[in-house]
Amino acid sequence: MKRVHIAATLLDAQLAADTLAGAGIAAHILNIHAVGALGDLPFLHAQPELWVENDAHAERARVILAETRDVPLSCEKPCPHCGEVNPGHFLSCWHCDGGLSDC
Repeated sequence: MKRVHIAATLLDAQLAADTLAGAGIAAHILNIHAVGALGDLPFLHAQPELWVENDAHAERARVILAETRDVPLSCEKPCPHCGEVNPGHFLSCWHCDGGLSDC
């Protein structure tokens, strides 16, 4: 297993894990319970970490996560399947669940 992301919050870690799962990359969140020890543990040791199961997927996972961070939130994307307009940070259409392209 290789670490590919250190998250600021558990929510960020879960969103990153879900993004990778959507790309077919199995990942695990470590330090889930360490967040509650923040203050007793140094914050660098208590942050949630995302690790991929297969080391060969680590670089692809980092690229996917970097691409999702770089999508501007202000743009809107029309769904190529149903035409519904979606916020720029959506990866799939809220209406038909079809995949969306970058802005």
